[in-house]
Amino acid sequence: PPPYAAAIQHMSVCSKCRMDVEPGTKFCSGCGTPALAPRAFEAYVPPTAPQGVRRAMEHAECVVCFDPMHQHPSGVFTKGGKRVCPHFLHHKCALDVKNSRGAEATCPVCRAACDNVLEVPSLASEPRKWFKVVDLNQDHRLSQQEVLAVLNAQLPVDYMKLQEELPGLFVAWDTNGDGTVSEEELLRPADGLVDYVRREFSDFKNKKAIPDIRTDKNAWFAFFDEDGSGALDQEEVVRGVVQTFKLSSDLDRVRMLREILGAVWLEFDHDGGGTVDKKEFLAPGIGLADTLIATMGYA
Repeated sequence: PPPYAAAIQHMSVCSKCRMDVEPGTKFCSGCGTPALAPRAFEAYVPPTAPQGVRRAMEHAECVVCFDPMHQHPSGVFTKGGKRVCPHFLHHKCALDVKNSRGAEATCPVCRAACDNVLEVPSLASEPRKWFKVVDLNQDHRLSQQEVLAVLNAQLPVDYMKLQEELPGLFVAWDTNGDGTVSEEELLRPADGLVDYVRREFSDFKNKKAIPDIRTDKNAWFAFFDEDGSGALDQEEVVRGVVQTFKLSSDLDRVRMLREILGAVWLEFDHDGGGTVDKKEFLAPGIGLADTLIATMGYA
């Protein structure tokens, strides 16, 4: 498939408000202040990625198995020994992507080509080794967007709350005002940014129960149609089925599900727009919902 976005862009940081500045832009669009030196990073959730991928990342889930990222060790993609993009998957899922695709393996988020997978060391037991892996620029510093991305992938945090409040908090740790925090500022015990986020942004939200697609297809569709668009793309459907039937531990089954959907999708996506609307999904006997239930053996 074509790339959703360039794997790594050179992001600059505003020297005043410390927000990321688009590649090639010399001044911040918000306040007009000159940008600092570029850093290698990208929009962590590519705007053109499928909705299912976007939803998984917004909920801090692995985009392959859709389990919470913090529940299993993470992995990153590399090529020639260097990271190819800023994205995190579960290590076992990243290995499955690489091994199943061979020489054609790419990151499922941004489609950056890779030839290996590196396991991310434990933040709790090996913080220095952890930082060395997540530091994409290898300059011992992380920008605000990098901090948001790596902590969301590694800790059980309330991502939406952290995304909203981090800009105001970042100044307290960005002591020299260069738009980044140092390894020491991030990892320092008790008053470092990581420990602060652990304390203040722990995700204790009660997750809503997923409706049973076999007994209430309408409610199931609405549950996974999070933006209320009235349509689902392939990855939204995959995410829904995997979470409903708890398939995350069976990566062969998840891969088979993606293959089945790919094979039958155009029978339901009549206009070729990449999504299936509610009517096409719910049609009794011939809709995508009943087709999935029968094909996966859950009838």
